[in-house]
Formats: sequence, structure tokens, C-alpha cells
Amino acid sequence: MLDNSREVVRDALVLITGVVLVTSTIWLPVGGDTGVSGAILILGMVSAGTALWAMSSASRSSHWAHVTLGVMLALSPIVLAFPAGLFAADMFALVGGVIIAAMGVLGVLDSARAAGSSRTVVASPTQLRARVAR
Repeated sequence: MLDNSREVVRDALVLITGVVLVTSTIWLPVGGDTGVSGAILILGMVSAGTALWAMSSASRSSHWAHVTLGVMLALSPIVLAFPAGLFAADMFALVGGVIIAAMGVLGVLDSARAAGSSRTVVASPTQLRARVAR
């Protein structure tokens, strides 16, 4: 149960971050540059969508999606060459990306730890095996 609640908290934090990124495009000062607000808007929407997908399914691939989206968002000011003077937009993209990527990395590490915490026990001479969780 504890693992499930940690999973939900991580996904909720990604959802909240995505919603904040999407709503920030309304008032974020970008000097009329629609490329900057569009990049933050789209990556925020996709992040919020993957968080909802992760909450509704038991898929572990959502962790990797969060890592990928977080890195793309954090690097977007450099890759998309945001114009100079858009410090607030740069910080929103960087901080949002780091939060989303960190939640993804924590999910990947948690999944790897859960997969490695079981062991195989031979129960009889006929090679009957059972998985035992620690």
C-alpha cells in the first residue's frame, strides 16, 4: 500500500506541475513570442496527460515518459533558443522540467528496487519454484 501511495503522490505532483505550466502561459511574460509559450503549453499539457494516464493504469512506462518529458522541458530554453530576456519563462521550463524528470527517476528507481526484492525458492525435488517477496 505504501508503494502505491508514493506512486500516486509522484503522479499527482507531475499533474500539478503540468497544470501550472499550462496555466502559466496565460500570464507568463514572453514578449509576444508564441514559440516560447507554445513549447511550455504543449509540454505542460503532455506532462499532465501522462500523469493522468499513469494514475489510471498500472503502467510502469509512465516513469520513463516523465523522465523524457522532464528533460525535454528543462532543455527547451537551450534547444529552442528562447530569446534573451525571458528569464521567467526559462525558469518555469527549467524548474518544471526538473520536477517532472525527478519524479520519473524516482519512479524508475522504485520499480527497479521492487523488481529486485524478490527471490526464487526451490520448494521440492521436482523443481517447483515460488517467488517470495521480501
